Amino acid sequence: MEPELRQMRYFVAVAERRNFTRAADDVFVAQQALSQQIKALEQSLGVRLLERTSRRVELTPAGAAYLADCRKVLAAAARAGRRARAVAAGEAGRLRVSYTLTSVYETVPLLVDHLAETCPELTVETREIFASDVCGALRDERCDVALAPATARPRGIVQRTVRWEELKVAVSESHPLAGAPAVDPALLRNETFQLWPREMSPGYYDTVVGVCREAGFEPVLDPAASGTNAWAHIAAGRGVNLVVASLVRHLPRGIALVPLAEPRAGLAIEAVWRADSSHPAVDRFLDALALLGERHAWLPPPSG
Repeated sequence: MEPELRQMRYFVAVAERRNFTRAADDVFVAQQALSQQIKALEQSLGVRLLERTSRRVELTPAGAAYLADCRKVLAAAARAGRRARAVAAGEAGRLRVSYTLTSVYETVPLLVDHLAETCPELTVETREIFASDVCGALRDERCDVALAPATARPRGIVQRTVRWEELKVAVSESHPLAGAPAVDPALLRNETFQLWPREMSPGYYDTVVGVCREAGFEPVLDPAASGTNAWAHIAAGRGVNLVVASLVRHLPRGIALVPLAEPRAGLAIEAVWRADSSHPAVDRFLDALALLGERHAWLPPPSG
């Protein structure tokens, strides 16, 4: 029969104390019970671990070797227990985070840095995807949680707004509006919008089109706009777009950002996860976003 961890702990206590009475006090058992367990341990191993005298307990050569290994086994068992508790608390393990382009400039880097600092044993794997793929990635368990622009989602998917990002007008540096203190969205009526198709990012698309409609016009969309060519078209003066303000430190060459006039429009970013998710680190993820949101004023104050 293999020795139990409990017997190993008893043996280590006796070996370190060299005394059954003091060792029994250390492990909170009766001396007689401790002595019986040590005898049972020696019998299961088939070797004598301790030499008992009237004054002292000494280790045999086998006992000295076994003591070193017991300490390693007990330390490993303690580490395993700590890790299991950390994983259950969402502070260790692996968390797969998908995100869209709207979160890449500031939200995701701040979030990953915060989790690395507060949960160093939690491995956060990030992957950029199109917003239209978020629900599929969650359903297929290709990610545990996602960040994407707010939009309607199917049953079984939970969402929570974690950031409201101000939108700004992206124009060519040579555009007449470049350098303006603020732009009324109505002035963009005759511009061509370099907006990605709705199939790629429905929440972002609906927000931009909604700003235009609120200003009294239906935006003219470039059917060729998708991916990096949208930036190239803007830089070349062939159109404009509304983009998140955090893009300012990562602007492609030849493009300027101009604020919108008050009341400024914004894009709501949501954390999205499965309703039946039991992943404990999702709570840590949401806690981190809440803390960062408070620290950086990511959400506007409640109206009224």
